[in-house]
Amino acid sequence: MKIIAHRGASFLLPENTLLSIGNALDVGVDMVEIDVRQSRDGEIVVFHDATLDRTTNGTGMVKDKTLLELKKLDAGHGETIPTLNEVLKLVKSKLGKVSKFKDQPSIIIEIKEPGIEKEVLDIIKQEDMVKKVIVASFYHHVSLNLKLMEEKLKTGIIFIAQPIHPEKMALDARAEYMLPFHNYLSEKMVETAHEHDMMIYTGVVDTLVDMKFVLKMGVDGMVTNKLLGGESTS
Repeated sequence: MKIIAHRGASFLLPENTLLSIGNALDVGVDMVEIDVRQSRDGEIVVFHDATLDRTTNGTGMVKDKTLLELKKLDAGHGETIPTLNEVLKLVKSKLGKVSKFKDQPSIIIEIKEPGIEKEVLDIIKQEDMVKKVIVASFYHHVSLNLKLMEEKLKTGIIFIAQPIHPEKMALDARAEYMLPFHNYLSEKMVETAHEHDMMIYTGVVDTLVDMKFVLKMGVDGMVTNKLLGGESTS
């Protein structure tokens, strides 16, 4: 089962920052997960919330700020809000010499708002990471749009529910991955996914009880905030 760092080493360090992502990779996780949005001037930035207030010293909507304005904010520990280009460059530099990442994705990119698929894909291609990423979204048409634009790209659907036929949702989106929240998992969901050659990554798993549960369900990976062995560099 793959261990996936949720927004980097977010339990220890400011989420979705280069510091947090780099720390998680140094610890030895299998993958990292990040979130992306678009700035007012069209740049793709790595940030979870629609607003700046929770994780920076700024206020207002991410979409209303230019990249220059976003870069002036403190995202914690003196870190700035990174661009997707910066994060992908970091991932490549950290994992380039690690053999286990040679032929498999090393980062999950969650698109937080529809309509930025092309911009995200263009950056992935610029960084030569098409075969090294999984792009997922709660907006399942986003995953389908990406697949139609680039057949080689691995995509996933995220959902907080227990649909009657979750595999049909994934098939409709032409996605290879399903990313349900762990409390909606069932053995049937996992078995059906595997029967259709899909993989299930679940999150966010931060307790021993939940970890034991997802292991029992037979998932392929779990997303977690609490990485064993991580160190704060503050």
